[in-house]
Amino acid sequence: MGVVLPPLEFTECLSDSPYFRENLHKHERELEKTNQQIKRIIKEVKDLLAAAKQLGNAQRSFANAMKGFTFECIGGTQTDDEQIICASLKNFSELIIQVEEERNRMLDHANLSVLKQLEEFRKKYIGGVKNEKKKFEKQTAKFCQNQERYLNKTTKNPNTLQEVK
Repeated sequence: MGVVLPPLEFTECLSDSPYFRENLHKHERELEKTNQQIKRIIKEVKDLLAAAKQLGNAQRSFANAMKGFTFECIGGTQTDDEQIICASLKNFSELIIQVEEERNRMLDHANLSVLKQLEEFRKKYIGGVKNEKKKFEKQTAKFCQNQERYLNKTTKNPNTLQEVK
């Protein structure tokens, strides 16, 4: 069973309590953990698809070798057994090629339905949250800098503070 995160309440966001901050950090850590797990799954799927394609290429190579197999005949024609063996190898190679064509279709479908969907989910949703967090932190830093500048001005000139009142 997965991690059960406490809900983030809007009213706690307004009060910015330590409890809210801790819950927020728990959510952020879980989001990062999920992002890393999805990245690992994407890598494993890519490795698996590459290995399957490599296997398919090896199977095709084997099938082509069987398809081109012939006996050197001593006489003018091949014996019945030689003809049957060559025909059997050719039929078997055609079956292997058909299996590999289906494997390629399956791998293409897996690439579209699994890999692309995972990558899109990670980029769109998790990456979107991370980008929004970065924007928020940047705006917060800018706001804090502006406040510090204003406070520095008011401490240098106490009349400024009285004028604002």
